[in-house]
Amino acid sequence: MGRNLIVGDIHGHYSELMELLEKAGFADSDTLYAVGDYTDRGKENIKVLRFLMGMKNFKGVAGNHDLFLQTWLLTANDNWLWALRNGGQSTIDDFINSKVSMLECTEIAYWLKDLPAVRIEDKYIIVHGGVGKLTMKDLFEAEKAERNIDGGGEYDDYLLWDRSYMLSALEKKEKMSVIRIKSMVSPLDTDGRMIFSGHTPTYNALPFISNEYHLAAIDTGAGHNMKLTLMDMDSLEYWQCDA
Repeated sequence: MGRNLIVGDIHGHYSELMELLEKAGFADSDTLYAVGDYTDRGKENIKVLRFLMGMKNFKGVAGNHDLFLQTWLLTANDNWLWALRNGGQSTIDDFINSKVSMLECTEIAYWLKDLPAVRIEDKYIIVHGGVGKLTMKDLFEAEKAERNIDGGGEYDDYLLWDRSYMLSALEKKEKMSVIRIKSMVSPLDTDGRMIFSGHTPTYNALPFISNEYHLAAIDTGAGHNMKLTLMDMDSLEYWQCDA
């Protein structure tokens, strides 16, 4: 039986992803999970998408940057905030320079649309942003919910954008004053599952683990020239490389 490994926010860093899989000795029997944000800011966005789409043993969730790309591909809406402030221009340039066909653009868009906002397994919960004040009942409903063509979904504000859960865990464990948090949230009763999340870069480019909040936060800043992280979901052993 293979291992379950999970990668943090990739943000177009294909070469670094390959380096981590080699470091970890990723095998055909292993499964790769991911917390979303596959593109933007890095330079190898198309390579990342093609690789993940071609994997048989890949289980990802959608991130907010994946919604930006999905919406652009399916609606042609010009989101300048995504392009200029959130690294989207690197993805747009990569699509143009790679001469991606209309057919492949459509395939990528619907692959992104089909990614769930949350995955719930026997031992894990995988989400991009956080769970906020949602309950397990909410999460099970969100896992089944179909996301709209323009990216919106009933639970997306929490699952793709939430920072309060991770920052509350950080505040409780590290006693850090976090100015971006509006109100503390309590730990979710996960029925023994570990939550794996991304979206909010850790302050020291290392994974942040909170036993109280049943949380492993693994966005270690690859989108900001820091680290990309790959973690064993059972042992919490991890591998990193510079991004």
